[in-house]
Amino acid sequence: MNDLFRFFALHSPESTHHSRRLVRDNTVVRWGAGFIWITVATFVAAILSQVFGWEALRTGVLIAWVVLLLLVLMTRGMRWTSLLAYFSAAALLGAVITQLAGWGFVRPWFLLAWAVLLLPVSIALASHPMRGPAWGLFVGFWGVVGALWLIVVQILAVVGALAGEAYRGWSAWPLALLGIWFLVASGLGFGAERFPRWVDALGVLAGVGLLAISISTWTGASDVTFRAAGLFAALAYCLWAAGFGWVLWGTQDVTHRFRGLTPKHAA
Repeated sequence: MNDLFRFFALHSPESTHHSRRLVRDNTVVRWGAGFIWITVATFVAAILSQVFGWEALRTGVLIAWVVLLLLVLMTRGMRWTSLLAYFSAAALLGAVITQLAGWGFVRPWFLLAWAVLLLPVSIALASHPMRGPAWGLFVGFWGVVGALWLIVVQILAVVGALAGEAYRGWSAWPLALLGIWFLVASGLGFGAERFPRWVDALGVLAGVGLLAISISTWTGASDVTFRAAGLFAALAYCLWAAGFGWVLWGTQDVTHRFRGLTPKHAA
């Protein structure tokens, strides 16, 4: 009889709900502990790299940890991604201000921060509804590759391994990939649900600006033309990022997923 009571007690709804809650709580604890160990390993590797004078490795390890942290924040909701979009605009604006003020030693760090923040922004752009989602998915993949590529280029620029014409040449390719991604996402989903036309228009201008930087580099344009293209791209991106962040802030029911348009909206 005691065994029968024990059986029903273990399989009661209250016991089952309690067990499921324990499983969920255990999963959360596991993830938290894993992130803590990753953080400890990251900083140990950074300290050892600093001791042995491997500055590029130290910077790369720390940036990889920051990228992981940003990707984790993206999973916490659309408003976190919205804040990252705002921060990316602020970082690029800081790079422009330091360039105009003549603080060239600070500018690479702002550009590195912009490149790092640009990764979650380029991933979040896949949440934009598009006509022809398969084509958008293909271009979006290469846009994310461009963002990762740009992070590596900016790390090399910060540690002094890339400068001048070499820096322009290496940064032109990832900027072109990102520019095409902005053009495709904003063009295929122009005026789609939740996205005002002015936001998509700014996205198109930002893509054109990034492509203009790459084209001016490949064609050997003058410094005046190159700087004009850079200022145009920076202004267009900052305005677009502010609009994009505003849209994400108000779309709490939308998750980070690649979305196509329904036939009604695609028409």
